Amino acid sequence: MSESRKRRRSEGRARTYRNARRLGWLFSILVTIAVLCLVFFVWFAPVQIQDNSMAPGLNSGEVVLCDRIGKFVRLPERGDIVLFSTQDGLFLKRIVGMPGETVELVAGHVYINSIPLDESSYFVNYVGDMPPLQVPEGSVFLLGDNREEMYDSRVASVGCIPYDRIEAMLRLRVAPFGKITYFS
Repeated sequence: MSESRKRRRSEGRARTYRNARRLGWLFSILVTIAVLCLVFFVWFAPVQIQDNSMAPGLNSGEVVLCDRIGKFVRLPERGDIVLFSTQDGLFLKRIVGMPGETVELVAGHVYINSIPLDESSYFVNYVGDMPPLQVPEGSVFLLGDNREEMYDSRVASVGCIPYDRIEAMLRLRVAPFGKITYFS
């Protein structure tokens, strides 16, 4: 076999391998993009906080990721911060009252079935009173941590939120970068 024929054959193989490597990289990039789209458009919902109703824990301008699938794995519990929908949009609030419980606010402090709720694990601004309210089955009672901002279950147009109106559960604060926090 002549030397020029061997060289052409090895150059052809080298070109084939180069093309295969390029296609491999392109395939890897496309798979990565598809996985990221699945994660950020189906599983996690990025939300920018628009008000200070959850201050000082969550402040206006911060960006959080809310887990849309987590509510199917485990029902949201007392203390969880959830994303819910109303006719006015999407809001983040903390679950305070569970189905069947009686919730009452006295001097800003929450009482569940006449027992004071321990809210020492998060920052709360205590304000106002509310007469006892029975939380319906299949619903939860939500309050913001900054109780002065009153767009939560205390407002008649919001009321107790049924589980099916809970869009997602707060999982991660991603911005600002210095305050990245995981919420279990």
